[in-house]
Amino acid sequence: MNTLTQTVALSIFAVALFSGQVQAVTFSQVGDTGQTLDTAQIIPEGSQSLDAITGSLSSANVINLFRIVLTGGQTFSATTLNANTLIELPIDQQLGAPTALLPDPQLFLFDAVGRGVYGSDDSFGTAQASLTSGGFSPTAPGTYFLAIASAGYTPVSAGGSIFGDADANGVLAATGTGAASPFTGFIGSGTAGGDYQISLTGVSANAQGVPEPSETAGLLAVGILGIGYQVRKALRQRQRSTL
Repeated sequence: MNTLTQTVALSIFAVALFSGQVQAVTFSQVGDTGQTLDTAQIIPEGSQSLDAITGSLSSANVINLFRIVLTGGQTFSATTLNANTLIELPIDQQLGAPTALLPDPQLFLFDAVGRGVYGSDDSFGTAQASLTSGGFSPTAPGTYFLAIASAGYTPVSAGGSIFGDADANGVLAATGTGAASPFTGFIGSGTAGGDYQISLTGVSANAQGVPEPSETAGLLAVGILGIGYQVRKALRQRQRSTL
């Protein structure tokens, strides 16, 4: 499959993803989130489902930490896979162009006291991270903590590293020497900061932040225009390479 065909196929998939988020409850990061359990940004529980968290890592060696409530009896998932990371990021990386997107994210889920549940690194190339494998489905509602970090910046507890090596799907199990204790911080050297969107299932929230239908339609239109621009850019790139 050539580059243009891949771009068109990904564009169609991205539109489907984007349109599926109509009437979604989205939480936007407010200022800088805390780096500890006590200072994590709280997403209030409610009767609506939380479909996405948007925000930005200010630098490579920080984390954004959110306190969330998982819905009992539903499968939890979190992924940074979306239209931007499917289309814009790979093209910008190929062209060597600057990008505002977080290029290589990791996701980590912790329980109410900060012990690791599981994590994800490089589930789909280096541009995305997805906590979709493992089928984590708590039987009752409960408080958890979701962290996003740049690759290379990993959580530790008083006992050492919390997570082991990633499996073939990029899933990190809590099998490190420090897995039995709450995380105390992150160590290492991250690759870069940047903007992100985490799409979610199995998380509850209040209805604040639900876009109006007209706003959602506008966002979808902008997304489609952006996809068209990327396809045209890929076509121009292909034409120049054949000259």
